[in-house]
Amino acid sequence: MKKLLGILVLIVMAGTACYIYVPYDGTRTPPPQRRPYEPSRSYVSRMDISYFYEYLQPFGLWVSYSPYGHVWVPRDVGSRWRPYTRGHWAWTDHGWTWVSIERWGWIAFHYGRWGWDRRIGWFWVPDIVWGPAWVGWRWGGGHIGWAPLPPGVDFHPGRGFGRRDWNIPPNSWVFVRGRNFMDRSLDRWTLPYERNTTIINLTVVHVNIDVRNDRVFNEGVGLDHVRRETNTPVIKAALKDGSRPEDVRSSGQEVVVYRPEVSRNELARPKQVVGADQAAERLESERTRRVVREAPAGEESVLLRRVHEQEKKLMEESQELEISEIRRRAADEIKAVENRENRRKVEEQVQSKIGELKKKHAQEKAELAKRQKEEEEKTKKRPTTIRKKDGL
Repeated sequence: MKKLLGILVLIVMAGTACYIYVPYDGTRTPPPQRRPYEPSRSYVSRMDISYFYEYLQPFGLWVSYSPYGHVWVPRDVGSRWRPYTRGHWAWTDHGWTWVSIERWGWIAFHYGRWGWDRRIGWFWVPDIVWGPAWVGWRWGGGHIGWAPLPPGVDFHPGRGFGRRDWNIPPNSWVFVRGRNFMDRSLDRWTLPYERNTTIINLTVVHVNIDVRNDRVFNEGVGLDHVRRETNTPVIKAALKDGSRPEDVRSSGQEVVVYRPEVSRNELARPKQVVGADQAAERLESERTRRVVREAPAGEESVLLRRVHEQEKKLMEESQELEISEIRRRAADEIKAVENRENRRKVEEQVQSKIGELKKKHAQEKAELAKRQKEEEEKTKKRPTTIRKKDGL
């Protein structure tokens, strides 16, 4: 009996030794790999992309749109709305982070990409990688601008972007004067898009999103440049995880956002999907009724006049700033020129440049006046009642 027990003990010990010391030969399932970024987050919610379909449904339309499959179009934003305008920028340990006041902003401005279609307007293409803000940047001449990266520009943590052909349309850019960049209500200071082409031609696009310390990081416009433009210090805020979508808040010390880990689900579909033509018809009906998002019924024409006056003021101040910046840089350049004849040539070049710029400014004002007149005409024709059957 003792001999039999001894044999059994030896067999168990031998089996245990084999279990511990036999190396992995590729035939067993390897241990789970950690995510390629953010390995030490304090609170992480996990879900698949079907949650996005469900959550966004009440706030817009899911549209069947080739070649991107199902895209989402926000409603109740007004015809003048652009992505990354209702909120503010915060500098965090992920770089420039967009803090949105839209109820759905925690999804649409931190996952996926934005595109533009003349029929349905701005549309959002889903993706699963979280980022502080999927935007490119421009700055110079006293202005700072950003624009959503278009669909098809995919980011892979650890590898970066698969392409560098950004091809960001001119109307995608949002510009503000540099001194307004850190304002917490940036939609008050966004310049009319009639200014975009001139500013784009005077600046260079920068897309500097990468992974730093296992985090997706948007470096964007340089901190020193922001400090000079705003004449205020830029305080770094800690980015913390919220436990639900409503957990979005920002203070000088921290930014709290809801940023779950999202996995793909090839079988997931929105519950309600419309075609592009049907979406265009329904959205046009809504946007025809309201140009300005915040306008109460019967007061849109009054509010629209105020908005137009603010646009004109911002345009004029922006144009004056642009010319002042050219003159300031020219003055420094002229001081460095000792030869009187060369100095005169520089002065003539500056005056010629300013003259060309003023012509562009005049064209911008004409385009703004034309668009504002069209908006005023739409307001006059606006029906006073809202048809419930449209589902709007």
